[in-house]
Amino acid sequence: MVSSLIPDPLQMWRRAIATLEGSGNSLANDAMSSGEFAAALHQVANLSLGMQQTFEKVLGVYLKKLNLPSRKEIAELAAAVQRVEAKLDQLATSEARVPARPRPPRTRRPAEQVDAAVARPASAKRARQSSGGSRGKRTAKQV
Repeated sequence: MVSSLIPDPLQMWRRAIATLEGSGNSLANDAMSSGEFAAALHQVANLSLGMQQTFEKVLGVYLKKLNLPSRKEIAELAAAVQRVEAKLDQLATSEARVPARPRPPRTRRPAEQVDAAVARPASAKRARQSSGGSRGKRTAKQV
């Protein structure tokens, strides 16, 4: 390869970055191997956890004052709704297996008269209808 008189700026940049990364990694490795770093990291984790718990408590009080549900309450409500839906699904499938009872006809007559009318032959019904009975109709004399 032919060397040029002008140095490659990108090559210089790569060497500088590699040197910086190498020194940074060795410094971090030396620091992490000490017991002081572990103790400091433990304190930071405890502080973070404490702040998170405090924030949750403050937010819970704030939501309670605004009469709004918290995330935990919404999750509990969603679980309860899912349980109800599962029970409804079970009931729907059990009802589908049971044959439906025949319903009585919807008439204004009592059930005994409906049963008697169903038992009569169809020709008797037609004869009664064609006779022009005035059942339920008012005539001029009745008024």
